[in-house]
Amino acid sequence: MSVQKIPAATAEELTRPVWLRAVITVVFAVIAIFWQEETVTLLKISIAGFFVLGATAIWDYAKVEAVPNTLRGPLAMGAAAWVLSGVAVIFVNTATAAAVIAAIGFTAMGLAELVGGLRARNDFVPARDQIILGAVGVLTGLALAIGLQLDPHGILGLAGMGVTIMAVVLLISGAGLLHDVKRGRNSTR
Repeated sequence: MSVQKIPAATAEELTRPVWLRAVITVVFAVIAIFWQEETVTLLKISIAGFFVLGATAIWDYAKVEAVPNTLRGPLAMGAAAWVLSGVAVIFVNTATAAAVIAAIGFTAMGLAELVGGLRARNDFVPARDQIILGAVGVLTGLALAIGLQLDPHGILGLAGMGVTIMAVVLLISGAGLLHDVKRGRNSTR
């Protein structure tokens, strides 16, 4: 498969939402991996923050005119699922309930990205990143569903493993977009 370039104008429009999501994802990954407290409050706040802020970045991505409707629709539905999950997790009182909501949120967004990415991959090169992010999201949701009996630290660790992989994919994607923007600027000179 030959490497396909993203048009510079599209790359420029996508750069901000991808980097915003990357930063949000990195922050959550760091909290999930390095925080040692085992409190349900931290678990709820971190998941709620990640889902709601992440949904904002995904919505910004979906609003870009170059994003095809075959990807835009699923991303909008996934972002809505994250907002609802982020709000719902605030109202639960146990780690198990938080894990169930997080599993639903990760699975819903993962399926949305996977379906949208598969539909748009031939026409929209950046959609290939959604396939990877979607697969990781679904696997993270399944891991959380299996690990429901874990304490808050264990649940956060499971979520953190998946989110760390997502962060790496998003950072690589963001760097690639910046490269395509610079390449486009240099070719117009």
